[in-house]
Amino acid sequence: MILSKRRCSYFLFMSAAMLTFSAASQDDVFESLFDMSLEELLNTPVITASKQAESLRNSNASISVISRQQIEQFGGHSLYELLERIVSVNSNYGVLTAITTRGSKPWTGLLQHLGLLNGRPFGNLSGAHNLYTSIALSSIERIEYIRGPGSVLYGTNAYQGVFNIITRQSKSDGWQANQSITVGSFDSQTIDASYLYKQDDLSAAINVLYSDVGGWDAQTTDPTTLTTFSKKAFQEEKTLHLDVNYKALSLSHFRSVQQKFANFWDAPQANYIPWSKLHPSTFTNLTYRYRFDNNWQLDSHYTNIKKVMEWSSEGIADAFIRIKSPFNIRLLEFNLSGDLSDKTSLLVGAYHEHRRVYDATTIPDAKERYASLYAQIKYAVTPKLSVELGGQYVTSLELINNIDNQSDFVPRLGLSYHLDDAWTVKFRHAKAFRHPSSGERTIETPGIQKGTPDLSSETINTTEVQLFYQTGEQLFTATLYKSEEHDLILLRPSDDPNFALENKNSGEISSHGIELEYKHQLTAHWYAEMSATHQRNEDKQGTENINLSPNNSFKFGLSYDDSRWQFGMYLLSYSKYHDNISFDPNRALVNPPANGYDWLTFKASRKFTVNTDNQLTVSLEIKNLLDESVYQPNDTPVFYPINTLPAREDLGAFLSLNYKF
Repeated sequence: MILSKRRCSYFLFMSAAMLTFSAASQDDVFESLFDMSLEELLNTPVITASKQAESLRNSNASISVISRQQIEQFGGHSLYELLERIVSVNSNYGVLTAITTRGSKPWTGLLQHLGLLNGRPFGNLSGAHNLYTSIALSSIERIEYIRGPGSVLYGTNAYQGVFNIITRQSKSDGWQANQSITVGSFDSQTIDASYLYKQDDLSAAINVLYSDVGGWDAQTTDPTTLTTFSKKAFQEEKTLHLDVNYKALSLSHFRSVQQKFANFWDAPQANYIPWSKLHPSTFTNLTYRYRFDNNWQLDSHYTNIKKVMEWSSEGIADAFIRIKSPFNIRLLEFNLSGDLSDKTSLLVGAYHEHRRVYDATTIPDAKERYASLYAQIKYAVTPKLSVELGGQYVTSLELINNIDNQSDFVPRLGLSYHLDDAWTVKFRHAKAFRHPSSGERTIETPGIQKGTPDLSSETINTTEVQLFYQTGEQLFTATLYKSEEHDLILLRPSDDPNFALENKNSGEISSHGIELEYKHQLTAHWYAEMSATHQRNEDKQGTENINLSPNNSFKFGLSYDDSRWQFGMYLLSYSKYHDNISFDPNRALVNPPANGYDWLTFKASRKFTVNTDNQLTVSLEIKNLLDESVYQPNDTPVFYPINTLPAREDLGAFLSLNYKF
């Protein structure tokens, strides 16, 4: 059982309380403030799986959608809190702030997930910067999340998962605003605001986020004194996101500066150095869409990404070591899409990518260039059966140190069969890759780590079968998957006496699992969703649970919404994590074990109408209602030889004022 008896009692109490409120409110004549019914939401086209609009039912991918309504009903202050509600997705918060999919590891998962902002890649989600805490939630219209490979259309890093953040656009002329102020536990202060404008063919959006978390107590143990000490895990975010669209031309500019606590694992306490991370990031994208006719369209994109990772120690150790790693990605991409016939659709594309690392402290300046061709064709064999074929060929044009050019080909095959108006069976086989970074090829940290110039790409092959069911009020999916990973880039003992460790293609992992997902619009006011996952993995030596992730998870959300009140409860329940002794038999048992945990959140809101058209909402949100102490395995004991790290904050309460006009 994932839930303990005590936790079950809390869970049942909350559910009973909400159902009692429902019974007392059934006679109310207030209309639900749902903008759309579940049926309308399910019929909203998704675009991430094929870069073309298609129904969720016809999309041949394991894809989940988080709507604007779910964000408002269940709460959350950061993107990772939304993503972790998706089946098979987990997160940790703190030094990494990472998500994992289907049991992947947090540290490597930073490079094996691809984030998209309105369909454009934000660059890899490495330690340099990520979207998990830096995007204004008020700007999000919906999130589409693909579990599994996505490299056929999105290239490197679209390996374990791809998520696409689709931002809000004004639907009527004039100004619209959605602005919130939040204060609460851990000395938290947040301003999250979006301002939309539309006039004829011109539309614009200004999205702003300022978040200052003074810090939650990240507790670790001093092995020399056997006493516990804590440090404040602080984090500050400043984000400005501008979107301008005029007819077929669109410009997006995203600027974020992220500063956060960099380590709470140092022990003994006397050796503690207060490292912090500074992560400035700039994303600029220019898109032009040319429509030849009602059928064919050419999309042209230029994307420029600049990120910096800089570690400092308030001067204590900066004179000896200061880690700084700026990099730049420039991407030029074209894709052509349309219908060859009433049964056949086609997408073809090409891109050129230029990567540059410069002025880094432990990585020499480097430039790399890649080019790719990709295509995908979908054919309706019969009204019930459709086939999807796709592939991407990518090759290097320039690699560091005159390394011989490397290339990869990744295919995708999908079959969908509609059993009737509600049931569909989907089959999918896909491959994905992750290019080694310039840092992995060339890093030189004396006495610690060196890169390997001729590293090959990591690859994953995944086969999935999904049973899909959809009606006007319900959605159910059951997915079986099996994945094989090869040439994983891992740190291994170095043959060079000047370095302890070296990056090598030396890992293979086999994994499989089952995912269950269910959503139900119970009444006009009540909505519920739940999911469950079981997964297993092992390496080529037969060592099981090598990724250390929980084998089982259960998630449940229940919400109520009428014209005045809104309540939302969400439970994330995980079985125990696995011991990192498989990585390092000599790791120290310093911190508590990574037991399973139940993460329960509750949000209550009261809405007030102001001047007929405007709305003021007062919300109270409680996180970690069961006050769990959450530790997760340290999956990099090669650097820090201890068993676990503190991963989540304690019980916290937050008060928000939201004003819309």
